[in-house]
Amino acid sequence: MSNAIENLPLQRKVFLTLLLVFAVFSALSYAILTGVIAPAFDDLDLSAARTNLVRAERAIKTDIENLEAITADWGPWDDIHDYARGINPGFRKGNLDRPTLTNLGLDVMAVYAVERELLWSQMRIEGEEHSIEELGIFGTDDPAYAVLTAHEQIESRTVGIVSTALGPMLISSRPIVRSDDSGPIAGAVIMGQFMNDERKARLAERTEVDLHWRSIEDFSHNHGIDPLAIADRNVHLEMSDTSVSAFVALSDIFGESLLVLDVWTPRQISALGEQTVNAAMLFLIITGIFVTAVIGYLLRGWILVPIEKLACHMVKIRESGDLSHRLELTGDDEIGALAAEFDNLTSEVHEARKALLLQSFKAGKADTAAEVLHNIRNAMTPMINGLERLAKSFKIAEDLRVGEATQQLSDPDCPPDRADKFIQYIDASFARVKAVNDEASEDMKVMQSQARQVEGILADQEKFANVAPLEEDIVVDEVVGEAAHVIPKAAKDAVDVELDEGLMRYRVRAHRIGLLQVLGNLILNAYESIQRGSKRRGRICLSASDTLVDDKPMVRLTVRDNGSGFDEDTSQRIFQRGFTSKSAGSTTGLGLHWCANAVAGMGGRISAESRGMGQGAEFHVLLPAAQGG
Repeated sequence: MSNAIENLPLQRKVFLTLLLVFAVFSALSYAILTGVIAPAFDDLDLSAARTNLVRAERAIKTDIENLEAITADWGPWDDIHDYARGINPGFRKGNLDRPTLTNLGLDVMAVYAVERELLWSQMRIEGEEHSIEELGIFGTDDPAYAVLTAHEQIESRTVGIVSTALGPMLISSRPIVRSDDSGPIAGAVIMGQFMNDERKARLAERTEVDLHWRSIEDFSHNHGIDPLAIADRNVHLEMSDTSVSAFVALSDIFGESLLVLDVWTPRQISALGEQTVNAAMLFLIITGIFVTAVIGYLLRGWILVPIEKLACHMVKIRESGDLSHRLELTGDDEIGALAAEFDNLTSEVHEARKALLLQSFKAGKADTAAEVLHNIRNAMTPMINGLERLAKSFKIAEDLRVGEATQQLSDPDCPPDRADKFIQYIDASFARVKAVNDEASEDMKVMQSQARQVEGILADQEKFANVAPLEEDIVVDEVVGEAAHVIPKAAKDAVDVELDEGLMRYRVRAHRIGLLQVLGNLILNAYESIQRGSKRRGRICLSASDTLVDDKPMVRLTVRDNGSGFDEDTSQRIFQRGFTSKSAGSTTGLGLHWCANAVAGMGGRISAESRGMGQGAEFHVLLPAAQGG
């Protein structure tokens, strides 16, 4: 999919990009509107439902407080106190037998004397008088009877909601005392108001909310909610498509949950929010389409068409090879300046190419010869050192006096003890000769190996001068060990060459002779850097590790030394042809330049780094890993 997009023309890419940006913008806008704005309107609906529920609760509480206030006017009254004690019988005719309930807005009123004796009671339902016994709460076995009819303390109050046989009722009960709130308690006055549809309508009109109340059992059955979950007296919210139901449990005079107050709030804010979201989304879509169209038109006229002309011009030059073509694109903007500079560039390249063709052949031959000679010099250095050691070893025999010792042994008069010493001297001399011979043999092997390298270099130059070198799978440990022979044998006591034990695990795809020469150059440079740094003890470490470069498996070969190092300026130029940080006349500056070209020819890379002068250096050679390891 990605390749198909990459192969599309620039205009289509820009169009697809604008389309993608518009789609993302629309999706983000929709997500913000529906995920942030719309829920905010829903939260406002929930908040409004909570507020309405609080208003309904407060309205019921206000009715209870009003009922309690009426009871508070009757309880501490000398006349009703004397009536309850039986010494003011005229109180009933003057205050109770008249339409007291209607005047007070009550449905139920009762006066009890001490010892819970009912003195007077009245209950009216829809204008008709009924007995309070129908309520079912004034029986001696009902828990409400005791708390409503008997008060042991002057400050005692019973107020709230109570469940009766005729439905829930707001009820208030106070002890009958004197007008100065002094005792003794003569009885109790009880007043009540039914929580019927009429009261519900008055509360709804007063609060302007749609409120309802039902028993917990009925509510939980209709809504499929556990009664225990409703009775926790917390505010609960249920949202439907058209309204929000906010409900809470109301407690009776015993503190137990009795009713569920349910307030229905229409989702007017959410409906308005939905309209707002839809209008905003429509506006954003129209605006996005308009902006996308305008940007696309302007980009095509100002940028895409001129770039397309420039690209076609480049293709024409590439296909024809004629650098004399001119684009002559008018315009003073950056694209026009680019077209003019490109015309100037092609003109200069055309002239430079003609001059370069004249010099390329000579330069190529000279460069190749210099690099080959440099590699041969590196390979012959160990051979020269070995020949010098061989010349020294041949002089060992001149210093030995084996002939004199043999002549003395042939003398019949030679004492036995002196003869034993001559024999020991001869044995030691031959042992010395054998040791020198062994060292010479080892040097010969090294010289043979270096001679084969020279032979390989010359053979490669002769056979494959115009052909890419043959690559093969190479075990890193083998070629690193062979390349380490470039260090003079006499210097091995002053320089430690450390080969990582894991080198044998790595295999690379490379040209063996080329890789051997690269590593030999790097190791020899490290040795010479140690010499220039005047280190008491030199150290050259060779290691390898796996890595990925552009998702391709590679092997990193590292040559690390504790030599003289180099500065930042040198690090920028170290692989340039002819550059060297060594003393004048000691080198040509071709070694690392050749290494960089050789490694690049094998599909790899080379880099160098140092922490500064005197801090040593590291050279990293990246080569393709062999398949299968």
